[in-house]
Amino acid sequence: MTNSKRRLAMEGATTGPIACRSCDLNEVCRLCGLIALETGATRQSTGALRSVEPGASLFRAGTPANSIYAVRQGMVKTVRVTAEGDEAVLDIHTPGEVLGLEGFGAGTYSCDAIALGRVVCCELPLPMLGEQSIRVRQLSAALLRLLSLAAKPRVPAARGPVRQRVTTFLLDLAQRLTQRGLDGHQFSLGLSRQELANLLDARLETISRQIQRLHRERVIHIKGNLVTLLALGSKPSADLT
Repeated sequence: MTNSKRRLAMEGATTGPIACRSCDLNEVCRLCGLIALETGATRQSTGALRSVEPGASLFRAGTPANSIYAVRQGMVKTVRVTAEGDEAVLDIHTPGEVLGLEGFGAGTYSCDAIALGRVVCCELPLPMLGEQSIRVRQLSAALLRLLSLAAKPRVPAARGPVRQRVTTFLLDLAQRLTQRGLDGHQFSLGLSRQELANLLDARLETISRQIQRLHRERVIHIKGNLVTLLALGSKPSADLT
């Protein structure tokens, strides 16, 4: 295992697993008779749990979209490879969030989904959704709610002064984890500094400097990629570049 993958394996283990009731896919799973139990037992005659090793892909851009996935444990980054061969980080996905919904319209995945650490996902094959004729009205409503969640815009991370971009990213990630019943006070960033700079459209040196400044100001405490929020959201210093 490379140093990069070893780092991802260690850090990805800090997130999850999530309770089914806190997952965006829960209602659809119940209607399809897949995962409906909170007692430790599962009912998965047609769906499956899928494990993805650190740095491996859940799916690749341009491949047929045969399934949608709910992150159960760990975090996943979605990326798009530019014409020049560079990797552009689009977003990171926390437990309870669903990936691959573009398959409903396009029929293929629009980006790469890469595991940040070891990831466990619940896989729901798209063809089986058409087999739920008895519950079609309920299922359609559940799918519309799921799609509306995916379409809900978040505050753009790569906007404003760099300090604002970093704090917005951290607060958004903390809120998303807290909403799923996970620890939004102390968590792994998942991304490397270079990947975070890519996501926030800033230089690596600038992102590293801002993170260290927040640490020195006791706004956050950071050790490696493990972040503890102390006073994030407090008034920023005068230098915001």
